[in-house]
Amino acid sequence: MVRALNWRIPPVALVVILAWSNPLNVEATAGADGDSQPPPAPPLSTGFAGVTDSTLQAGAGGLYAPLGPSESPSGHRDPVNPLTIPPPPNPQGKTCPDNISFHANPPGIPGPGVPRGQILRVLTIYPAFTHRANGGYDGQDAAFGYSQADAIPAGGDPSQTQLGTQATAANLPGHVIGVSAWITTLGTWQDASAVPPFGGSCQGAQFSFGPPFIAGIAPPPAPPRSVLNHPPFGVGPDLLAQVTRQWRLGQLITLPGPDRSAATYVHIPTCVWLDGNVPTTPAIFHALSSTQSTGVTLFLLYDVTVTPGPVTWDWGDSSSTTSPAIPESAPQSLPSYDPTAQTWTDSCAVSHAYASVAGARTITATTAYTVSITVSWDDGAAIHTESVPCDVATGGACSLPIGAAQGWTSGPHPVDQIEPVPYFPIGS
Repeated sequence: MVRALNWRIPPVALVVILAWSNPLNVEATAGADGDSQPPPAPPLSTGFAGVTDSTLQAGAGGLYAPLGPSESPSGHRDPVNPLTIPPPPNPQGKTCPDNISFHANPPGIPGPGVPRGQILRVLTIYPAFTHRANGGYDGQDAAFGYSQADAIPAGGDPSQTQLGTQATAANLPGHVIGVSAWITTLGTWQDASAVPPFGGSCQGAQFSFGPPFIAGIAPPPAPPRSVLNHPPFGVGPDLLAQVTRQWRLGQLITLPGPDRSAATYVHIPTCVWLDGNVPTTPAIFHALSSTQSTGVTLFLLYDVTVTPGPVTWDWGDSSSTTSPAIPESAPQSLPSYDPTAQTWTDSCAVSHAYASVAGARTITATTAYTVSITVSWDDGAAIHTESVPCDVATGGACSLPIGAAQGWTSGPHPVDQIEPVPYFPIGS
C-alpha cells in the first residue's frame, strides 16, 4: 500500500544490512584527535513510503527509517596530522607534536592494538587497502607513514561485524575500516625558514599503529547517472505539460477597460494585470522512487522546481518595463487626480503612462518559467543532492516561454487626450 502525504516527507535513511574497506612502529612523516565512530542506530523498521501531489506521483517500498543528526556517521577522512602543526611561537627545536591534547583509551575503542591502561594521543586514520592474490589486503596511508603488507588477513568470520572488531577479508565488505595511530616517540621541529612563516616539519617522531578494525558502516555507492537521470515521470515536453496542466494562462486586463481595445489617455496610469493563475512564486513538486545499490534500497526523492522569471512589458510605444512577477488581481483602488500636485496617483502593481496621443497601442507581456529537477537520497551517512536534466538536449533546466502567442496581449488601445480642467485654488 502506498500512503499519500500532503506535505514533503523528510529524507529517509536506509537500512544497510551489509557489511564492505600486529602493531607496527614507523617514523611519522606527516589531524585533530580522532575518536571512534558512533554506535549504529537502533534497529530499523520495515514499511512503505509514498509522495503524491496534483501532478507528479510515484511510490516505493522497502526498508527505511529516520536517522537523527546524532546518529549520522561523520565523513570517514583522516584527521589533521598533529606533526604538521608547529609549536608556537617560533617552533625551531621545540618538542613536537604539541602534547596538550590527549585521549584516554577506552576498552576496545578506537580499535585493537592500542596499549591498555595508558593515556595516549590516539588518532583513527582511514588507510586505503589493496587486495592481494592470497586473499588479504595491504594497507597504505602516506600522510601518516602507514604501509603494511597483509594488514587485513585473508579469511575470517563474516558474522563478526561489531564496531571495533578486528578487520578480516570476510567482514571487510560494507564497512569503513580504521586503524589506530598513536605517538610513541616525540620529535623535534625543524623550521624551513628563519623568519615567519617558519614552515618546516616535525622530525624524528614515530607513530605506532594497531591492526585494522571495523570503524563504521560504509554507505552504498551513489546510483549511476543512468538511474538518477530517469525520474518516475517524463521530462522535457512531457514534464512541462504536467506542471502546467492546472494552469490557466489567462489574458491581460487593462484599466481603462475592461474592453480589450478600450481607449486610454495620456499621462494617466494605464493599469494592467492577468486574469490567470500561473505561479508567481517558485512552486515545488515531489516524486519518490527507489533503486538498488549493492543490495540496499535507496529512496530517490525528486524535486521539480518551477520558477517564474521576470516579466517584460512592451507598451507599444517603443518603451518597455520589467516587473519581478505578473499581478493577478485588479488594483484595490482606481488612480485618481490630485489637483494640488496636478498628477495622477498610481495604485497599480504594473502600469504605464503614455506621453503622447496615438491611434493604437498594443500591450504585450512575456516571461519564461524555469523548470529544474534535483534528486536527493540518504545513504545513512549523508544526504546527497544531484541535478537531473529536464532538457535532455542541453543537459540542464527546461525553459517555458509565455507571451503573446499564449494570449498575454491586449489592444490595440487608442491613446486619447484627456480634457484639461481649469483649477484655481481658493484665495488665488
